[in-house]
Amino acid sequence: MENFLLDLVLLSEKRTNVLLLLLEGPMDIETIKKTLNASATSIQPQVKRLKEHHLIVQEKDLYKLSEIGRIIADKMKPLLDAFSVLEKNADYWAERDMNEIPPFLLRRINELGHCTLIEPQVDHIFEMIPEYVKNAEKAKRLEAAIPYFHPLFPSFYLGIAEKGASVSLILPEAVLKRWVEDYGEQTKKFIKMKNTKLFVCTDCERIPAITAADNFMAMALFPKDTVFDRKYVTSFEPGALLWGKELYDYYERFSERIRDTDNCRCKISLKLKSVPVTRVCDAEYKMENLKQKQLQTPSQAP
Repeated sequence: MENFLLDLVLLSEKRTNVLLLLLEGPMDIETIKKTLNASATSIQPQVKRLKEHHLIVQEKDLYKLSEIGRIIADKMKPLLDAFSVLEKNADYWAERDMNEIPPFLLRRINELGHCTLIEPQVDHIFEMIPEYVKNAEKAKRLEAAIPYFHPLFPSFYLGIAEKGASVSLILPEAVLKRWVEDYGEQTKKFIKMKNTKLFVCTDCERIPAITAADNFMAMALFPKDTVFDRKYVTSFEPGALLWGKELYDYYERFSERIRDTDNCRCKISLKLKSVPVTRVCDAEYKMENLKQKQLQTPSQAP
């Protein structure tokens, strides 16, 4: 019986779509046809089969899910949504280290919905990604975990805060060290603002780059086998915004708030004498990236 219902539901895209559509509420056959952009001859036989096997019931001219049908449709929707998320950017997900996403969120990856992939263009490889900048500058609330160093970040996030947005940042110790040493005045100014928070996270060198804002979500995972390439998946769907917020909050719970750069400078220097920083855009990163390209074939180059 179980295998039969599985085949009945999943081996027909039309039957699957009818069940998912009726999750929204009872509908007549004309509404079902119009919504699914299908003809009567293609839909009515599928509706009949679902009715015969007690997954939908008919009340006058309306069709609705039976109790069994609702249980199946409720369980089926997250699975199909997860397929949709992973299939659209299958190569990206397959090549990324997903171990730093906590299991309770990984199980709900379907909530990301429609995602697009953004990445630096070759002719602007050491600049910030324009699509990211555009969305971040529109945010009224922005929370970000930043596992890599970029020399434009201190002034960029300070600028967003100066426009009135609420900004919270999580940095690994090695990245915070670079901010404090090389961009001390900007970092101090950021910390002193009423609408900002700065956190340091220990053992966070390979956490995802996370941006959880009120208008978009972005996440860049570390590749499994190559150098960090700043390829982000982004989404604007309400479920994705909440998912991204939960991921940010997860790492904030393991972080310590920085209220004074002078006090944190000594602590960081004691811990990080030999810890490398994940870099973009500085001279050392350019040399590392050039060496990687020279070692790779054109088809393997990131």
